[in-house]
Amino acid sequence: MNEATAIAKEGTLITEGPKLFVIDARNRVERRYLLDWLHSSLAERGTDTPVNWVSLPISDERARLRLKDLAKKLDDDPDVLVIPVRIAWRIPDFEESRAMKMRHALLGDPRTPGSFRARTILLRDKRRAQCLTGSPATIGELRERFNRQNGHSTQEDNANEFAGFVVRQASLVLDIEERGLRGRRYKVPRFVADSLRASPKFRSDITKLAGDLDKPEKALYEEAGRYMKELVSRPSALFIDIKARLDRFMLSQGYENEVVFDKDELPRLRQTMRDHPTIFLFTHKTYIDGVTPTDLAYQNDLPMLHVFGGINLDFFGLGFVLRRAGTIFIRRSFEGKPVYKLVLRHYVSYLLEKRFPMTWAFEGTRSRLGKLMPPRYGLLKYVLDSANVNDIQNVHIIPVVTSFDLIRDVEEYTREQTGRVKKPESFTWFIGYLRSLREPMGKVYVDFGKPVVVKNAPQPSDRIGMSKIAFEVAVEANRATPLTLTSLMCLSLLGIAPRGMRADELLAVINVLVDWASERNIRLSDDLTQRNSLEGIQNVIDTLVNNGLFMRYDEGSRTVYAIQPEKHPLASYYRNSIIHHFLDKAIIELSLFKACEDPSKVAADVFWAETDRLRDLFKFEFFYPPKEEYRENLKAELTRTCPDWEMKLDKGGILLKSLTNRFQPLVGHAVFLPFVEAYTVVLHILSRVQPGQSIDKKSCVEQALKEGRQAYLLRLITSEASIGKILFENGFKMAASQGLTRETTEETIAARQALLRKFRALSRRMEKSRLEVLGLADKIFE
Repeated sequence: MNEATAIAKEGTLITEGPKLFVIDARNRVERRYLLDWLHSSLAERGTDTPVNWVSLPISDERARLRLKDLAKKLDDDPDVLVIPVRIAWRIPDFEESRAMKMRHALLGDPRTPGSFRARTILLRDKRRAQCLTGSPATIGELRERFNRQNGHSTQEDNANEFAGFVVRQASLVLDIEERGLRGRRYKVPRFVADSLRASPKFRSDITKLAGDLDKPEKALYEEAGRYMKELVSRPSALFIDIKARLDRFMLSQGYENEVVFDKDELPRLRQTMRDHPTIFLFTHKTYIDGVTPTDLAYQNDLPMLHVFGGINLDFFGLGFVLRRAGTIFIRRSFEGKPVYKLVLRHYVSYLLEKRFPMTWAFEGTRSRLGKLMPPRYGLLKYVLDSANVNDIQNVHIIPVVTSFDLIRDVEEYTREQTGRVKKPESFTWFIGYLRSLREPMGKVYVDFGKPVVVKNAPQPSDRIGMSKIAFEVAVEANRATPLTLTSLMCLSLLGIAPRGMRADELLAVINVLVDWASERNIRLSDDLTQRNSLEGIQNVIDTLVNNGLFMRYDEGSRTVYAIQPEKHPLASYYRNSIIHHFLDKAIIELSLFKACEDPSKVAADVFWAETDRLRDLFKFEFFYPPKEEYRENLKAELTRTCPDWEMKLDKGGILLKSLTNRFQPLVGHAVFLPFVEAYTVVLHILSRVQPGQSIDKKSCVEQALKEGRQAYLLRLITSEASIGKILFENGFKMAASQGLTRETTEETIAARQALLRKFRALSRRMEKSRLEVLGLADKIFE
């Protein structure tokens, strides 16, 4: 039994003085084996005293723990050393390959064998059973720790509570020892519900809530128990492994097997997760981008991430697996359910305090436009409220950005934006979705943003403090979003549509934009940082062509690429994922065009007024820094592009044209076109509302979907990418922010029409921008 005992702490076993061994055994075979090991180990060290022990199935959370014997033994000399012991069952060669077999799922986890299976394993190979001893503590030390945590002394009436506390402590130290064998990926919480019920803060809140609701505490405890069963995940090694296989399966179906990420980030992530409460907020573009943080954590032996998911995914089969792999299913709305809120808050607080990392979608729902959507404060607020109430400091929020060469869901998003009803999730839907991932779609890229450190969480009533944190996370997420070849090609081709681009033109534009981005330290995907690898670039292009997003015509003297008009909505999704990087450049370009229109006015005044106006018009589409910082960013971009920009802007005239040319290739039209055209449709509708009448957002959007289609057929708007529910909703919000959606009067009609004329003028400037890009291309490549 030497190899089995190799991992035991010899110093603990030979310590002099009375000992109490708390044996974590799920069955008689484990208990007998551990007792034999203890007797033989102590005998080898010259200790012949009887073994004082108590056995409990601590690691089997399904078992009911009978604490009476343990409680009696704990009512002993405070100097008795409590030593927890357990068997860690090994799977041969599993740590190297992590190859979870189908028989493991069907027959049960060999790391938690039943009596018959455990006996069979011991007969075949005793080396698979490794005995562990957790860090010991005396009964006196445990009582002191218990008193400190619970705020009262351990009297006879709470002996079972103390015994339960000792069991949880034993489980904790044994889990720490077992992770030394299995890895940090299996760091999971144990006895969560029991810990919450034993918490003085939880009890106090239940008492207070019972008084507020005028209900008996017993009824609230019963209700809380039901919610704990619904909310608290029960992760186990088997299902963590199964979920990891599912993650790998989903990511490798149509995408290249290896996720591309910066491996130098791993030490920083590991240290952050070890030292601080950590939250990973991922930008949500598709169903599978939520699996990339969990996949990377598992593959790189980082602690398991608790994933918050909507209760709509808790359907037969999938919900069972996910809950046992660390997923926490929450209701979309829990207004009027104070006990549910209380349980959720304390559960989140427990995870933060014990440093179990969490993750969820920052936006709350998937982005239907490609760009980062406004954050949902609900879950973030509950987490930070919990941190505030329990004085949990230095919460680290890490943005996670997953980028794809192609996204399977985009066609579904474009259909939804035209007003079609989204199909509800179900098991049948999930199987169909997995099958749809088989089509080749290129690579997956994951980038981690700079952590947003919340030293002290804001007060629950501090909405401004909450919004500042969310804004900072959004800014860091946008900074972490890389330019990809797909997104740059879509930006370039949509910018000159309906014209296509020759292959040499497209490559030249991409090279210029990549150099521009490199000078500004904008992140680039792997395929752009290795531009010399033409083979890699061609592979991406071939994938886009074969998928139907791009059209390639190579029967003439030159190869030409273009985007078919019906594919514009799909291509705009990929373009929208990066346009925030070009926002300052686009605003400067359009403001320069505005300054050129009226020579009688001071160009600099017109220019800066226009930059402020554009910021205000599109504040529902983009995340802007404070106004002073916003202007400084514009000045920095002007300086990088043209060091003597101030002189040219002050003098105006021909120098303005020279300044504009320095910004080639122009992107203002490519960035703003769909928003301007969609807002124009909304303003057309508002301008036709008669005096005394009004229109709400829902009616306006429904009408805009029809009017937008008509406008496209008449070519009053250039692309179907400008037709979408979210675009029209934001257009209505913009009009509302200008005071133009109230009951119609002659004054509001005039104001709506005036704003409509300004948007038409903005459209003309963008068309001028597009024509200048085409003119430059003709000069260069003629």
